[in-house]
Parts: sequence; C-alpha cells; structure tokens
Amino acid sequence: MSFERSHTYEALSRIGRGASGTVYKAKDKKTGNDVALKKVIIPLSENGIPMHILREISLLKQLNSQDHPNIVRLLDVCHGQQTDKELIMYLVFEHVEQDLATYIERHPKGFSSMEIRNLSREILNGVDFLHGSRIVHRDLKPQNLLVTHDGHIKLADFGLAKTYDCEMKLTSVVSFLSPELKINILSCSELL
Repeated sequence: MSFERSHTYEALSRIGRGASGTVYKAKDKKTGNDVALKKVIIPLSENGIPMHILREISLLKQLNSQDHPNIVRLLDVCHGQQTDKELIMYLVFEHVEQDLATYIERHPKGFSSMEIRNLSREILNGVDFLHGSRIVHRDLKPQNLLVTHDGHIKLADFGLAKTYDCEMKLTSVVSFLSPELKINILSCSELL
C-alpha cells in the first residue's frame, strides 16, 4: 500500500484491527521514520462523510496542537480511494512499539512498585489532560494504551471520545458524574 499526498507511506506489516479500521506499521519514505497508518473505510451518504469521523479528526488535531507527552500524535490525514459509496482515509500517527497488554505479557516476572507508580501516573496524566481539555476518552483499555520503547504511556484510539460543552470547571461528586466521566474513572481504576 502506497499513496501520494505530501508524503508517501509504505505499509510494512499489520499491527491490529479494530472496529473503525486496520492499523499498519508503515515507513514514511520521505523521512525514513516508522509511523502507524490507520486505514479507515468510511461509508458515504448523501450528506458526505459521517459527523463522527469528522469529530474524531477534529479532536485529534486539537490534541495535536497541545502536544502532550501521554497522547499519541496524529502526523497526517490522507485521502485514499473514493467511490460513490465509500471513502478510504488514512490517519498517520507516530509509531509506538506496543500496547500495555503486550508490554505486560513481555514482563512475566512483573514490575516493581516504582514502575507501576510511573505507568499509573502517566495514564492518569493523560486522562487528566483530556478532561482538562473537555474530552472524555470512553474506551480506556490496555489495547488503547501504548508503551514506548523507554516505557512511557501514550493514550490512543479516540474513535469513541467525546467533547463535553461546559463553561465551568468540572466539580462533582462521583455519584453525580455523567456516565461518560464515570466510565473514564472506572476504566482508570480497573487499569490500575
């Protein structure tokens, strides 16, 4: 798979497949860097591209502009083939070596309490940043937490993420939080 835009990317191997698309490890031919290439097949209607796809791309660009160390970076958005019924779009992300589930499997002896604290802190820093940006991830799980070669966490897969419109700072008692925020808090507690 190779296509033109401002760069050319060459898929090397399939990393995974999810509800919204297939992710490949790819090479940016211009820079030589590894990237993650998410191929998304978008059904088209008479209204064009569905709003949830446009929201996800907009949200990713918003997150990119703030360059948080615990959020995976979107590098490019590329238009692929298009027919009357569907559009293929490629989201190009920084490549991160593994997800948290794989990272844990590769350490059968476990982790020190310091390593667990550091991983937990980075997950919570990423979630706190999202909430401070009025974004709820809504799909926190080990497969959506990526771990870099030097052990740092990056939150990924914002396909279910949602922004909330609220002009005041979020202050609430857990029993009165919106279901979206409860899900993020429960997901964090289960992960930790």
